[in-house]
Amino acid sequence: MRQRLRQFLEAGRTPSEADLAFARRYLQPDLFSLFRSQHPRDMVHGAATARWLVERGYEEPDLVIAGFVHDVAKGFQRRWDRAAFVLCSRTGVAGWAANEESRLEIRRAMDRTRRHSERGAAMLLKAGASARVAELTALHHGPPGGDRVLALLQEADAAS
Repeated sequence: MRQRLRQFLEAGRTPSEADLAFARRYLQPDLFSLFRSQHPRDMVHGAATARWLVERGYEEPDLVIAGFVHDVAKGFQRRWDRAAFVLCSRTGVAGWAANEESRLEIRRAMDRTRRHSERGAAMLLKAGASARVAELTALHHGPPGGDRVLALLQEADAAS
């Protein structure tokens, strides 16, 4: 709960020049463009996720790249769109509430959040990311199984 409150309070942040320079060091031009197409909050989060990994000595390129772009398909979302998704997920109604064809933006935003992992993986492949970056993105909300790299991405994601 503390993490969700922190995320809500930090939702208005924009990426710093240091965040953008850090991303440029790791992302090839098409992936950097995709990174820049994210909502500012997601750019900040992606840079923080990648930074968490690098600061702890995890510099495997696919892992760091996935840190930057794992939420690339969330698209524009207002704070209350995200808060509504979290509440609906906790009560088990997110699948019903999320609807990409709804007239209500909140329901379309919830659908983008619900499907962002697999949609992001497809976007990343199209932009030239490796199959491993796409795989990490597609699976970053699922159980890691024995995949230590995925588990590290999830830990960094949760910490950021």
